[in-house]
This record gives sequence, C-alpha cells and structure tokens, in this order.
Amino acid sequence: MGTIVEKIFSAKLGREVAAGEMVMVDVDASMIQDMNGPSVVTRFEGFADVVKSPDKHLMALDHFSPCPTGAAANNHIRMREFARRHEICDVIEEGQGICHQRMIESGKVKPGCIVVGTDSHCCHYGVLNAFGVGIDAVDEAVVLACDRCWFKVPETILVKFTGKPGRHVTSKDLALVMIRELTQSGAIYQCLEFCGDTLGRLSMDGRSVICNMAIEAGAKGAVMPFDDTLRGWLEARGITGYTPVSPDSNANYVRTLEIDVSAVEPVVAVPPEIDHIVPVRQVCGQVVNEVFIGGCTNGRMEDFEQAAAVLKGKKITPNVRLVVAPASREIALRMEQTGIYKILLEAGANILPPGCGPCTGLHGGIIGDNEVVLSTTNRNVSGRMGSREGRIFICSPVVAAYSALAGEITVGGVR
Repeated sequence: MGTIVEKIFSAKLGREVAAGEMVMVDVDASMIQDMNGPSVVTRFEGFADVVKSPDKHLMALDHFSPCPTGAAANNHIRMREFARRHEICDVIEEGQGICHQRMIESGKVKPGCIVVGTDSHCCHYGVLNAFGVGIDAVDEAVVLACDRCWFKVPETILVKFTGKPGRHVTSKDLALVMIRELTQSGAIYQCLEFCGDTLGRLSMDGRSVICNMAIEAGAKGAVMPFDDTLRGWLEARGITGYTPVSPDSNANYVRTLEIDVSAVEPVVAVPPEIDHIVPVRQVCGQVVNEVFIGGCTNGRMEDFEQAAAVLKGKKITPNVRLVVAPASREIALRMEQTGIYKILLEAGANILPPGCGPCTGLHGGIIGDNEVVLSTTNRNVSGRMGSREGRIFICSPVVAAYSALAGEITVGGVR
C-alpha cells in the first residue's frame, strides 16, 4: 500500500512504514550552502569532532558567488577550512554553480535515496526518483556527525498531469498552475508524487522545474517516477548502483490533483504571492525594468534554449536590463559550445558566472525602489530580489524572453 516516499523509507528501515510515523533513518547524502554553512559549522563544533562520512556531503559556495562583501568572503574561508579539516572533497567553489544543480550533476543523488540539505528547495532532488528535503543547521550538524536524521514520514498528494502542452506552455507554467490549485499552504509536510502521460513529454530539465517549486505549495518533498527518460539520463552520466522506486497499485494518497495540460496557457505569478497565478494576457502591458533568466528553478540548458529561440537575431528594448545566470559551469560550457551564449549576448543580456545571481537579493542584478522584475526564479515575496518596494513577477523563460524584447509582460507578441 506504499507511495513512493513510503517505500523509500520502508527500504531504509527494512520494514513497512506508513505516513505519520516518526522515524530515524540513515541519509545517503547532504548539501550545505553558504547562507547557513557557518551556522552548521558552529553547531557541529559545539558537540562533535569528526564528520562520519565526508564523501556523503557537498558544500556549496553559491549564494554569495562571486563574493560581494568581506563578511561573505570570510564565511567562505571558514567553510573551506572546515571542508579541508574534515576531508570533505566536494566543495562547489564560487562560479561553479548552484547547490541543487551541482548535487544532481555530482552523482550523489540516485533513485531511492534520502537526501537532505540546508536549503528549502532540496525537494528538487526528487526529479531523480529520490526523497530530498530541506533541514536546518542543527539537524545538518547531526547528519555530519552520524549520517542520520529524524522524519515524520509524510503523507502523499498524487499530482497527475495529462495531455499535451500548447504553444509557449512550459514546465514552469505547469508548476505555477499546480501551485495555484494547491495554494502555497496546501501541501504542508506532505510529499507530491507525479504521474500522467504528460511526463513522457517533459525532459529532465523540465521535470526539475516542477520538483523544485513543490516547496512553494508547502510540500516537504516531491518525487518523479522512474521511467525511460530518467534511466537514459542516468546512463548518459554513468550513474549506477541505484534501486528504482515505484508506488504500489493500491497506494494510499491523501489527495489526487489532476491537471489537464492542454487547457493550460502561459501564466505569471503576481506579487507578492506565489499562488496568485494569472494568464499572461491578464497582465500584458505591465512595464518591467529587469528580466532575470536563471536560478535553481530555470537556469538549465533547456531554459536558455527556449529563451534563445525567442531572442535570436533580436535586441532587447533599451529600457530593460536582461540578466542571465546558468545553474552550473557544465551548463555554461554547453551554452558556449552551442552558440547560445553568443545569441544572448548579442541580444543584450548581461551573463553572470554560474550561481544563484540576484534570486535572493544579494548581488548580481538586484532591483531598486519601485522597480519591477520579471523572473524565472521561484519566489516573489517583497524584498526577495532587492528593495522591499520593488515587485517580482514569476514566469517561464519563454515569457521572460518575449517580455525583454517588448519592455513589458507579453508572450508571442500578445499584448
């Protein structure tokens, strides 16, 4: 009677586990990012001397990358020294990419795994048929010391996507529509499990968007099924030694949400609520000062291919700043090799080193008072990308690219 997440926990514990149980389990990997990495180090050093399994952990210097302040630089020094002292070899240096993308690329996340990290968007790892979850600095310090973490096994909401996406509709639109239906508190401490024929039409990049944004509905985790698309991706990267997990035919879901993708049109999230989702046509004409394409949600190759297809041979309007940030160096290299870098630069984009960029309002294109940014990131709360007096609209790379050309929110020439 198990859902995917229940079966992952059951495999770890060697017995059948049901939603609602409190358990302590071994974790397969963890991630520590630089926003809270120093806090993790402090907590760990308060009670432990040895990191039990250095090879299980990845430390990412990605939010303050490149370092914008002396204080951030000192925090990076402390994290590097901790990693060196405890022989943690996987340190994502400044300019190498965003923690979540690098975790996916690293091979540490595999089907059937339980993976934790000090960032709310660790639900991203579910794209690999794993259970990924964000934890705080104290819990991460315990994980470093003993490889274990406590959980209440979450209930599962089944999200079924059916049909073929229409023109200009991307996985970002599907994720936003899903959040609109669930609301930003509709899946608190629950896991989203995805199914439906639409998934076969989505690439791994597209699936990542949906898993990444599950936390915006309050979800504890988000899990994609194991299928040929995932198998091919793992084989291409040489990742082996995993156990795929599928739900039982009689699995118990707390709720089933069905979304007919053929009825979805391009949408945007209107500030300051991520679940205030409206069709692009309802906000056409909204002037934008900056457009950002990147982040852990939409900073992958497919996202830039979509944007480049719109921008090729064109120039953004002079009144708009277009900022681009790849999610990893691997992606940046592919952009250069395929000519996408050149297309974006010629269109007028300011391309940042791989990393989080302005998503968290730290550097790299933050907005000022009364400015409007149209962003492919995941949150639009006031102050997220700079001034609390600014406004953040969330959209897909396709909508972002068309809007950068027009200087106002639009898609496909519709105003």
